[in-house]
Amino acid sequence: MKSKYIMILSLIFGLLTAYLIYNFLVETKQSMNDTQYGEVVVAAVDVLGKTQVTNEMLQVMKVPVEYIHPLAIREKNNAVGKITNTAISQGEEILQNKLIDIGEVNYGLSYAVPLGKRAVTIAVDDVSGISGLIKPGDKVDVAAVVNLPEEGGQKEVPNALVVLQDVQVLAVGITMEDRSGGKGTLDYKNITVAVTVEDARPLILASQKGVIRLMLRSPIDTSTVVTEPFSPEEFLP
Repeated sequence: MKSKYIMILSLIFGLLTAYLIYNFLVETKQSMNDTQYGEVVVAAVDVLGKTQVTNEMLQVMKVPVEYIHPLAIREKNNAVGKITNTAISQGEEILQNKLIDIGEVNYGLSYAVPLGKRAVTIAVDDVSGISGLIKPGDKVDVAAVVNLPEEGGQKEVPNALVVLQDVQVLAVGITMEDRSGGKGTLDYKNITVAVTVEDARPLILASQKGVIRLMLRSPIDTSTVVTEPFSPEEFLP
């Protein structure tokens, strides 16, 4: 008789346990159905810092909206082409504050250097630097007076020549932004410009061996002029 009661109790407890498990599963499923999801861009691979983001580095995932960071990027197009300012691990959400636009100067000069060019700094004074009136973002031509061999090679004479044209100014002194408010001058003893590797060679040589002068250009003038070296003899009729 006792074993019969035990069997009945076991059956009751078994049914109660099954009922509780069933209720738990139903409630869990219901809560999952009620969860709202949103799309977020995450790293498909580990991405190093100071790396330009490509489409292959990213993937879009659906996650509960409560787990999406407020600064998370929702579309790949808003991340592709930008540069990471820190490493991003695979599966990590891509946040806006971890990406930098090309040309952004707040994170350092390297981010302002155009693709395919290099930053080169040259020394200037009040005269060669146009009285402190050059500002970051301006375009200049670089002229120089250098000694060139005279015909016959007996001696060298000074010649004025245009070394480079339409060169972008990245920084004046240690300033990468125009803080003059559109008026006044900036205090600087050097200027940093963006040039190709090929153009860097004559620029460095001219700054080392000659006297450099900068010529400020109009912001809407992109023309170039073919010139020859100008020697003292050409002053004579």
